[in-house]
Amino acid sequence: MNELNTQLFCQMGEISKDGFFIYSTIKQNLIYFNKGLTQIWNATTAEIEKYPKILVDAVHAEDQSHAYSCYQECIADMTAKKYEIRLLLNQKEKYVRFSIFPFVDQVDTILCGIVEDTTVDKHNKIYIEQINAHKNITLEVLSHDLKEPLGMMRLTASAMEGEVAKTGNSRMTDSLIFIKEMCERNIKLVRSMINREFVKSSVVELKKERTDIVWELQDVLRFYRRSHLRDLKEFRFSSSDEKIYLPLDTMKFMQVVNNLISNAIKFTIYGGIIELSVKNKEKSVVVSVADNGIGIPKEAHATLFHSGTKGLKLGLSGENSGGLGMRIIKTIVELHEGVIWFESEEGKGSVFHIELPK
Repeated sequence: MNELNTQLFCQMGEISKDGFFIYSTIKQNLIYFNKGLTQIWNATTAEIEKYPKILVDAVHAEDQSHAYSCYQECIADMTAKKYEIRLLLNQKEKYVRFSIFPFVDQVDTILCGIVEDTTVDKHNKIYIEQINAHKNITLEVLSHDLKEPLGMMRLTASAMEGEVAKTGNSRMTDSLIFIKEMCERNIKLVRSMINREFVKSSVVELKKERTDIVWELQDVLRFYRRSHLRDLKEFRFSSSDEKIYLPLDTMKFMQVVNNLISNAIKFTIYGGIIELSVKNKEKSVVVSVADNGIGIPKEAHATLFHSGTKGLKLGLSGENSGGLGMRIIKTIVELHEGVIWFESEEGKGSVFHIELPK
């Protein structure tokens, strides 16, 4: 890196609120760092100069191995990279984003970097994702709440229609037909609202971020357990590890999980069991949604992820089975470079597995 470029980089650092640094991989020390870096780490210039390891020590214990692998990757690839890690300062988490630019300077490899404090943005994003996930679950719960009484009204009107027709009262007959049609229309309206929300997920570009999948899955299941559905089904959760991190577009992937849980609810009898589990493997993570419901007919196995809604079974309460959702589920999983498959036996239930790379 020539002297002029170094001077320009340092001048930028002096007027920026972000952290700027130049690091020598041979000497393993900071050639330059600005005031912005000291403010992000809540340290003084003298403290960093005397004991630069405080920068590394501040990395959250759960992110230290991740930070080291990022450092190795950057040196090995010698291309510009962006990474996000957490710091733990005064018992408070701080999210920081590194933009690293490696250069070869004679025999030394130099890392020039810019560090942004993204804590506020990250917290806002997490909050928005939680609201979005809860919104999707609320739609499903409302769908269940509305469809059942609407379906019962429709069946009751149909049962009355024949008897009323015998009386010759055309006004009552027309009224019953109107009730049936309105019930059918509103049942379709509720389902179309949910489908429309889910379809949006497949047409928006993915934005992956390092995510604790265990926390996200538990959060979704907590919402179901707080709803009235806890009185109708038993929701279980298991994980091989307390925390498991992997790159995800959280908002879209949790819609996939929510859709699978929703389908499990539709095809499981009252008192049935729905289990959400996650297993940490060496190079991948497997998320599974299992139920002890009615299972999937063998003739539908080959086309489940490809067929539309036509010809697929209705739920136990007459709900749409969501064939369109299954197509989109597969698309979103593949966009995450993952695979999805299932095991099912009629009368015993189904298990859907999603394997995602770390």
